[in-house]
Amino acid sequence: MMKYKKLGLYAIVAVIAVMFMVMLIKCSANNTSEPEVIQMENTYVPEPTYIMKEIEKGESIYQVLTEMGVTIEAVADFTIFMGEYVDISTIQPGDSLKVKFATDGATVEEIIYKPDLTTSHIMYNVGDSLAYGYIEEPVDEEFRLVTGEVENTLDAALLGAGLEASVKQEVNNALEASISFQTDTRKGDVFHVLVKERFFHGEKLPRAKLIYASYEGKVAKFKEAFRYTDDDVSSALNGMYSTEGKALVHNAVRTPLDYMHVTSPFGKRIHPISRKWKMHLGMDLRARTGTPVYAVAAGRIVSAGPNGGNGKEVRIKHNDMLTHYAHLSKVFVRKGQVVKKGTKIGLAGNTGYSQAPHLHFGLQKNGKWINPKNLRMVGAQKLEGDKLKRFRSQMEEIRKDLAKISSNGQDNFPF
Repeated sequence: MMKYKKLGLYAIVAVIAVMFMVMLIKCSANNTSEPEVIQMENTYVPEPTYIMKEIEKGESIYQVLTEMGVTIEAVADFTIFMGEYVDISTIQPGDSLKVKFATDGATVEEIIYKPDLTTSHIMYNVGDSLAYGYIEEPVDEEFRLVTGEVENTLDAALLGAGLEASVKQEVNNALEASISFQTDTRKGDVFHVLVKERFFHGEKLPRAKLIYASYEGKVAKFKEAFRYTDDDVSSALNGMYSTEGKALVHNAVRTPLDYMHVTSPFGKRIHPISRKWKMHLGMDLRARTGTPVYAVAAGRIVSAGPNGGNGKEVRIKHNDMLTHYAHLSKVFVRKGQVVKKGTKIGLAGNTGYSQAPHLHFGLQKNGKWINPKNLRMVGAQKLEGDKLKRFRSQMEEIRKDLAKISSNGQDNFPF
């Protein structure tokens, strides 16, 4: 029996060998190397393509994205969505955009906006919709006290002391509300500025936050300003105040909303509905339907009611300036009525040529539309009630921080 089984096994092996030889002959005749190469190409999936670019001075986010190869339709979709999470007006030169394209090299899968090394706002495709993600790396925060004497101008002294241009301007805006630097500045005047700076792996990040500023001079006397921080980063109340809680913004007008978050800026943009390049003669502010809208300054109502694509609107004449509030859900004023700064003129909405609830706020100066961001605006002239109590508590904490720095020998304060 053993011999029979071995013979059977040999026969099977022989048959397999013959079949294998026949297959080799056929493959040789058909040149099998070419189909193998084609099969490898069909199964190869290339890596997605990434493009990264820094925003340069004078560039808009719409311009940068189109230059990076993003279609107009995709730019419209992503920027509208991005505006709900990022205040577009805060985008500055030096910020970066990173675009991830699909394997076809045209479809956008992801856009990342990075205002600094530690922060990423991620907008990405999920089926037929967009999703948002936010990443913030941990950073070290440190107070830095900058003090010095004025030789010629406060601007030159602040920059010479190593402050960023944006902080320098914020110091100026706060102090000039109570000091006339053109007439009251004298050589030897002293300033103190407290900023909170952020560091990432030992590298200082831009956009330090001004916490405190003071100025003491022979003519100007002693003036100081403290930062108030509200619960919401979009609160129009965030800013510098006097010890009495008075907003320190020289020649300021009131904000049209209590919370200021720009979803679409003034200037040339890709329209969210028409998907075409168009000049935007104002700025869009995030607002739910029913959000109170205020007159930014005293004036006379020249238009109040429905007006085509603007929906329900209000226009107010203020001497050489005109302000425009569009897409309102309700209007509380009438044509010819005189209003004060801060008068509630209507409620935000979604009327007219609008895709979602928001407020369109426009500003005309001497008959020409200009960027409303150039206005110095405050949420209120003075903090009141619980806001004032909160500010007083924050002011005391700032004084303690200054005293601690002073006790460490960095400086001595006149209080």
